[in-house]
Amino acid sequence: MKAAALALLTGALLLAGPARAQAAAAAPELKAQVLLKALRFVEWPAAALAGRGGLQLCLLVEGELARQLQALEGQRINQLPLQVRVLHNQQLGGCHLALVGPEGPWQSGGATLLVTETPGLLDRGAMLSLQVEEGRVVFDVELDAARRAGLEISARLLRLARFVKRSG
Repeated sequence: MKAAALALLTGALLLAGPARAQAAAAAPELKAQVLLKALRFVEWPAAALAGRGGLQLCLLVEGELARQLQALEGQRINQLPLQVRVLHNQQLGGCHLALVGPEGPWQSGGATLLVTETPGLLDRGAMLSLQVEEGRVVFDVELDAARRAGLEISARLLRLARFVKRSG
């Protein structure tokens, strides 16, 4: 199952936008699909998942990517349905992953994967940054921040990242 998801993620990254104009228009949709596939290679601590009906995706920003992510509600990630919530503050309690913008600081207090499409936020605590480069969707990872939050990111996913940053 993970091998098939990795193949799909690789294909999405390689085929994401052969024409720049089309890629720019489709970037939010492609970013959402890349994120959905990437999540299959992230492991949350068992305690963070216990008693939850699904994987909680919290949206702290508005925009086209947020709308694309809302449309993914109900998709299954490692047998857990994706549940989307829109937040109007920076409190991320109960969120397994959150789409964040530059407004921080974000208050998670737990195992929350912080995802952004705003450049430069890996230095401020974001863990996964989705970007468009030469018409393709790419992603960067701040591995130490993810590990400090108790998250494990598969080496197979890290090999596909454009850049893996380490704090230390």
